[in-house]
Amino acid sequence: MSDFENMQHEKRNPKHSDLIAFWSPGLQIYAVSVLKNYSFMYYCDYYEIAKETYDRFEEPDFDPPRGRLLFSEAPVGCRRTAEQDAIRERFYGR
Repeated sequence: MSDFENMQHEKRNPKHSDLIAFWSPGLQIYAVSVLKNYSFMYYCDYYEIAKETYDRFEEPDFDPPRGRLLFSEAPVGCRRTAEQDAIRERFYGR
């Protein structure tokens, strides 16, 4: 499965250009990726969101809440738990 297949039905939030909501087939949940900047590179944190948040994601004045952190792709400073590693593996289909 390619990285693009991990995120289906993407929605962007007009207020927050760093957020993308999507359906994750591997996890069978709605999630949001949050683009972060670390020095000269970018990475994403992934959070679980409710279907109601996903449904409203493209509304102009909607400020979407972030739910539970699923996993982070941070290059440094992020201590991943075994649960986060397992979620990441299911997300990427490995």
